[in-house]
Amino acid sequence: MSTEVTPVGTVEIAARLGVTRSAVDQWRARDLGFPSPRWEVGGRPAWNWADVEAWAVETGRSARHQSR
Repeated sequence: MSTEVTPVGTVEIAARLGVTRSAVDQWRARDLGFPSPRWEVGGRPAWNWADVEAWAVETGRSARHQSR
């Protein structure tokens, strides 16, 4: 996992994790511990990729976790 700051939106999160944008929206809506957005870009929420990636690995929602 990177400590670099890399802002991502829901579309990019979905693409990086190989899911639909709807899945990302559902994770946000449910109490699953999905990280809070750090910024707003063009009026839309944005997250630091490292935060999302860490959450995905911890919850088994990333290919990285599944390949262990």
